[in-house]
Amino acid sequence: MMADPRIYPSATLAGRGVYLLDDHEVVRRGLRQLLESDGLSIAGESGSAGEAVRRIPALRPELVIIGDDFPGVSGADVCRAIAAAAPGIRCVLMTGDGDEAVLIDSILAGAWGCLSKEDDSGEQLRLIRRALAGHTAHSGRFHPALVAPPLRPGPAGTDERLRRLSRQEMNAAIGLAKGMSNRQISQEMFLSEKTVKNMVSTILMKLGMARRTQAAVLITRALNHSQDPADGGYRFSRFPALILEVTAALLNCTSEARTVPLTDEARARDAVRLADALTATRTGLTVSHPQPGSA
Repeated sequence: MMADPRIYPSATLAGRGVYLLDDHEVVRRGLRQLLESDGLSIAGESGSAGEAVRRIPALRPELVIIGDDFPGVSGADVCRAIAAAAPGIRCVLMTGDGDEAVLIDSILAGAWGCLSKEDDSGEQLRLIRRALAGHTAHSGRFHPALVAPPLRPGPAGTDERLRRLSRQEMNAAIGLAKGMSNRQISQEMFLSEKTVKNMVSTILMKLGMARRTQAAVLITRALNHSQDPADGGYRFSRFPALILEVTAALLNCTSEARTVPLTDEARARDAVRLADALTATRTGLTVSHPQPGSA
């Protein structure tokens, strides 16, 4: 749904309030009711990413909550566009996915957090309040994926597992390897999004995998495409000793242990550490990061 933004009365603006950006009206309505019931003001809302990016710099909301997928653009892409247009505005992504690929994308895009649509309203509100207070805010639903052991399937089983897929399932699996969302795959295959969602579940079951990123890496390798460690494929690195640094960097980025708000510089430093760790899993080259305050 591509709706024009709803701009709320100017009394709620002037650098205050939360802007809601999601192409599903029901999601925006639920968030609006949740925030208003807790006394938070709504600066505006939109179902159109492009329109919102043009309007948000003038509205100057304290926080923008961004859905994870729009036609032709990801939530992380929207976050980057907002950061480029108005660097002082904080963004958090809201996703229905629970694996680390979405989390990694959000951090590298400069988001202050990544919320889960699966969390209850109390937890969502707690995380939104954290972001408004200047803390990073990441759903705990990502934690099991972060601490999962490295996955290294043997090459002998790869082709056999892929042969379990039907032709239609293989077409959908190729979409996974390209990093496409269920909606994007459904549009390309002329199927309903629900059908594709069920098909992806079947694909994961046949491949014996729990997460989309695992399947994506397997299929990408089988098709002889290049592998980008930022999509979660770092777990299959040829340098397994370096995988722990990615995990450590992710846990650092998502930690709630800090008692004072993060500066922009500190948050950027954490994101650079993650980016360098991901690169190291591909190249084997590590980067030494100075501690804050060192010369």
